[in-house]
Amino acid sequence: MRESPQHAEILVIGAGIVGLACAWHLQRRGFEVTLLDPEPPGSATSSGNAGVLANYAIEPLAQPAIWRQAPGLLLSPHSPFHLRWRHLPGLAPWLWRFMQRANPRSAAQATQVLGELLRPAVNDWLTILDDLEDNGTLLQRRGSLCFYLSAKGWREAQAELSERERFGVLQEHLDAKALAGLEPALEGLAQGGILFPDACHVSDPLTLAQQLSERLQRRGVRLVRTKALDLESHGGRVHIDTAQGAWLAERVVIAAGTWSRPLALAAGDRIPLISERGYHLEFPTAKELVSRPCSPGEYAFYLTPMQGRLRIAGTVELGHNDDPINPRRLDYIRRHAEQLFGPLGEPSHTWLGLRPSLPDSLPVIGPASTLPGVSYAFGHGHLGLTLAATTGRLLAESLKGEAPGWLSGCGAGRFC
Repeated sequence: MRESPQHAEILVIGAGIVGLACAWHLQRRGFEVTLLDPEPPGSATSSGNAGVLANYAIEPLAQPAIWRQAPGLLLSPHSPFHLRWRHLPGLAPWLWRFMQRANPRSAAQATQVLGELLRPAVNDWLTILDDLEDNGTLLQRRGSLCFYLSAKGWREAQAELSERERFGVLQEHLDAKALAGLEPALEGLAQGGILFPDACHVSDPLTLAQQLSERLQRRGVRLVRTKALDLESHGGRVHIDTAQGAWLAERVVIAAGTWSRPLALAAGDRIPLISERGYHLEFPTAKELVSRPCSPGEYAFYLTPMQGRLRIAGTVELGHNDDPINPRRLDYIRRHAEQLFGPLGEPSHTWLGLRPSLPDSLPVIGPASTLPGVSYAFGHGHLGLTLAATTGRLLAESLKGEAPGWLSGCGAGRFC
């Protein structure tokens, strides 16, 4: 005999950092919230990112310049981008959509929306961290630094300054001498750099997720360790099949990262979501090599000081979710880091994570197109940690009918 479904007012599918932030905002607005995830909170992609609250990253990845950069990115053995060619047939539709958006008009539209999303990102996080009573251990307010090794890279970086200024991004232009004064380890390495003084970093992303989860559970948010398999409309509510039985919810929020696509399809939306595979290595440090997140622009990774260790995280690999770790990607990161700073010793940890990415570099935030009671909060690409708190606030506002008009740029219907 089939068991009766369990009941929830709002069921949030996904207990990564975005799902947790959604649950925090929904619970604060008086909703009864249940979190559903087969894994411990924050233990997947949310745990291994570079830890940067990159409130300055207003440019989408699909830029007009990608047309001339693509051959080198695809074919150079020194590229920060890698495509697993056997998966090209499955990735081709996404890549085609991406290249279609690599034009001035589409890039400007995406930049406008990203600017709106990112402007309150740090303050939205500070609101949550105040609730967690963080005493400055988790959030480090030292800014973030991008530096450039070649004259060409430095010229191109300076050309982007005016666009960020238009959106109110604070940035400081540093020559080689000023750069070395700020970060002595960079002396003699770079042509120049840009400091983003308002940016912050998290000293341990997994600890942040765990503390947020614990606070939510103390306030009555339920955490259920199971996987959502399917969903459908049922008598004005949403019926969810899971690996451990069925649920009926008044509303459902899909915030399952790269695993959101089949659930969105069940809700009637064909979202072109893929995984950008990102890597990190960690090295134990008795003394900080750098004092803030530092990114060599040509190499597309960050060096972030964390609690007792240096995390070097980044690059992009397109492949299949189930593909094993690619040791060449780890070697790319280590080799280039050691070219800059000398031997780093043996890594204490290596990691692969799956960034949920869309062709226009914008997340999906808001209601499903056809299935009442279902909302989305996924597809943040490289900005999941940065935008988690803001996404949670906007998602809660949308459920109350208070979402700003510009949020339509993150709607599910844009892919129809």
